[in-house]
Amino acid sequence: MARWRCDVPLLALTSGGNSAEFDRWTILAPRTASIRVDATASGAHELLAHIRALTPACEAAFTPANQRLPFASGWIGFIGYECGALFEPHARAVGGAHATRNALSLPDAVLCRVGRALVYEHATQQWFEVGDPNAPEVAALVDDSTPLDCAEWSALDGGELHRVASTPCFADLVARTIEFIRAGDLFQANITQEFRAAFTGSSRAFALDALECASPRYGAYLELDDERALLSLSPELFLSVDGSTRTVTTRPIKGSRPSLEHINDLLESEKDAAELHMIVDLMRSDLGRVCSIGSVRVETARALESHPTILHAVAEVSGRLAPRNDLADLIAATFPAGSITGAPKVRAMQVIDELETTRRGPYCGAIGFSSGCGSSLFNVAIRTAALTRDADTSRWNIDYRAGCGIVAESDPIAEDAECLDKTVAMRNILADEERSARCTDQLRGVGPARV
Repeated sequence: MARWRCDVPLLALTSGGNSAEFDRWTILAPRTASIRVDATASGAHELLAHIRALTPACEAAFTPANQRLPFASGWIGFIGYECGALFEPHARAVGGAHATRNALSLPDAVLCRVGRALVYEHATQQWFEVGDPNAPEVAALVDDSTPLDCAEWSALDGGELHRVASTPCFADLVARTIEFIRAGDLFQANITQEFRAAFTGSSRAFALDALECASPRYGAYLELDDERALLSLSPELFLSVDGSTRTVTTRPIKGSRPSLEHINDLLESEKDAAELHMIVDLMRSDLGRVCSIGSVRVETARALESHPTILHAVAEVSGRLAPRNDLADLIAATFPAGSITGAPKVRAMQVIDELETTRRGPYCGAIGFSSGCGSSLFNVAIRTAALTRDADTSRWNIDYRAGCGIVAESDPIAEDAECLDKTVAMRNILADEERSARCTDQLRGVGPARV
């Protein structure tokens, strides 16, 4: 990524390579033709038609050792949270956040056609070039000149990630959500708040630094145009589809603590366990709409996972996609992810739309790929920042959000603290002392290898 040609827009789906089972691959491709969707002007059928049309059938890619690669050719992109209302029209509240102007001026979905790409297998440390043999060579886009480094960007405003002052007090939103729950409207809703920061310089250099620091399982960096990019440091898998077996897997996260020191607290928390059990039940129901009868099962009811800046509780649900259904049907049945809506889903989305005053945009949507060989993978776009450049300047604005699952036992102050825990990765990246230490390690040739 650091050596990718500066004049060629980059699409990068990255993993930290910290788990042989869950984060095995990194995919790099040039951004060429793309489809952009406005959820207020389009119908569900249009988005689903684009998903199908951009993924023409192709043969799977194989390594010399006959290892099946996840991507051959197809599309890479994101589907924003507001697209969920295309599949669940009743999820909108009258006069809700969906009706506000999109302050980021981002499309609600961007799907980029990819004919050829580079795929990296972390376990073997090998690169493979895959896709249409008639398409331009992608390896030629990797330049042998001096790569980007951490000196190519610098934080502004002291590197502070600050709350957006114009939005309602988060503790008040939590309290109002609890009132809805106690009134019997729903069991759980995921409520979020907004943060902002800024930097100057190269957005690609900033993304490189962020991905190296956070080492996310399902990271992404998409250069949408000269003034807009999307950076995701997500630890959560929304959907993966194995093209050879048609197995669908989702791994919802519910319950967080700042470090391993709090492992017993999270493990013993009945409130956090209840949050996850509700979402597991929701995801079983969603997958059951498009998977073969009897194939949906809970592979893991609850397990704890340690990520570089946070501890999470996670479950795993799987199913086998029914023969008559495809990826478009799967997305229509499950989007957006239950972990960032709540239960029951439609009522939770109505409450979110009523309480939150601005559109979520790409945040809480999904970022990933679909390959013509039948495989797909999408994250839940949490820990995700929209990067927008001020016209004719080198200043980039970072729009970031964090949220929590609110249930009857939630404490507004504790939920606000959990939100702040979920901003640690971004705050570390922006902090001057943290960045200086990483730069020094890079210059000395120590520390984690650059992504």
